[in-house]
Amino acid sequence: DFGAVTVFALLAKFDLNKGAELDVAVEEKVERKKKQKKFAGAMRERETLLKDLNINVRVTEDGGTKMAPVGVMQEKAKQHVILVAGPGRAIRDALRGAQLNKVNFAMTNILVIPYETGRDGIDAADRASKPDGSGFADARPSYETQPYVAEPVGEGWEEFIAAEMDTAADQAGDKVRDEGVALVVTNDGKVLRRGVGKVPWRQMVDELEEAVTGEKKESSTPSLVQFLE
Repeated sequence: DFGAVTVFALLAKFDLNKGAELDVAVEEKVERKKKQKKFAGAMRERETLLKDLNINVRVTEDGGTKMAPVGVMQEKAKQHVILVAGPGRAIRDALRGAQLNKVNFAMTNILVIPYETGRDGIDAADRASKPDGSGFADARPSYETQPYVAEPVGEGWEEFIAAEMDTAADQAGDKVRDEGVALVVTNDGKVLRRGVGKVPWRQMVDELEEAVTGEKKESSTPSLVQFLE
């Protein structure tokens, strides 16, 4: 019967098309898993590198600083770290938000490390030319000079931040370069959170405290925008 043959032919073609679509979907899933595994491996490697990067920490009330590796501050001073990186606007917004929680930072041993980037990469020259607050006219805003704010110095930071930005952009799009990224790191070197966008400081303080004490706190503050797993 010609009609029956035609129907069977169409059904066979339909099954072949469905099978091809399924094969493509499986291949795409496998590729996504490979890519995610590659991202995860690179991020874990960077976590070990972070402890060797240097920061200037404030050690006197008049703004005196001392240089130390991040790892030393974590191990010896039991300091947690919240690293924020992005263009100037994102950094200023983050530090203003942090200033509202400075009492909580002191109680929870948190260092905030801001790293300002430029539109075409890391704007190290601009950062180096910033006023140091030694004169009245060039005094820095108070949110930049709080005791919990540490300045990234020395080699390695540019490559570290560029790699974090690239990973975030691969997962969430290039807009992360304007919105900024944040890393929340416990004093034992574990990255608790990676996020993009405005930092919910109150929630991050609670989560760091929970990571140390094991006691969960309720928080009404939303998570970081577009969290990166």
